[in-house]
Amino acid sequence: MQRRFTLVLSLALMGLIPAEAGAGSAADPAAVVAADFDALNRNDLEAFLALYAPQAQIFGLPADPHALVGRRLEQMYGAERLRAHFAKAMAQPDTPHIEQTRTVALGELVVSRVHIADPKRAEPQVLMVVYRVRDGLIEDLWHVGKETADNRPQAAGAVATARALVEANNRADAERFLALFAADARHFRRAEDPHQLADLPSRAVVDEASRAKTYRALYADGPSVQVDLLDAFAVGDLVVTHERIRTRGTSAAAGETYEMLAILRVRDGRVLDLWPLQKIARPADAVVSAAAGARP
Repeated sequence: MQRRFTLVLSLALMGLIPAEAGAGSAADPAAVVAADFDALNRNDLEAFLALYAPQAQIFGLPADPHALVGRRLEQMYGAERLRAHFAKAMAQPDTPHIEQTRTVALGELVVSRVHIADPKRAEPQVLMVVYRVRDGLIEDLWHVGKETADNRPQAAGAVATARALVEANNRADAERFLALFAADARHFRRAEDPHQLADLPSRAVVDEASRAKTYRALYADGPSVQVDLLDAFAVGDLVVTHERIRTRGTSAAAGETYEMLAILRVRDGRVLDLWPLQKIARPADAVVSAAAGARP
């Protein structure tokens, strides 16, 4: 049987991310994250701490330009240190106002565009932050990207590239699809440890030659995978995408539907890095009901 591949947000290989059966948990993760912002802006320490697991991990921005995850911030690790850090921060005069300006969520993961207006800074900060919420508590928080003067002009192009990848995929246009990657683009896969975040190299796509081989094989018999881009937003050169993927054709996976989250780093219209974050299988009735709320 011919080997079939499909995409994580039009890019990564479906086989690299085991599908989760559903997105349910004790509390809606997006609502938990919204409550976190509300508690921060009210300087309500107890309400804030009540949203975090006892051993919640908070990660700083990555130093490596090809990494999505930075080092764990030890000064905030563990309930006692988290309390001490934020008690001191909330006691300061003129605390920052923190706002989610865009959010996408799937399963336990919530990705937010975070706008921070600090009276002590001349300009606001804009970050991309990923939260992992389980049983109503934030267990992991990753600061994955920051808008800078250098990467800010890349944002519109990053979203446009994500859309172009979807369009090329749906036409099974292998050459156009491959042209949207830098020659040295890197592909990653999700770690087995849920407290990690897409930090392992892809097994199937390791260089330009393997990428070309993989996607030419995928498109050899036409558009076997159709992708709907439900949402996308960028912070600098990082773009997060939320997609619905439907498999077609005669393979064993034909007729299956998934939703996926991924983050791409895009510069000058070319993908430099691709990190798949989440994949969840969707029954047909869930897909129909979700379509009504999808962004164009």
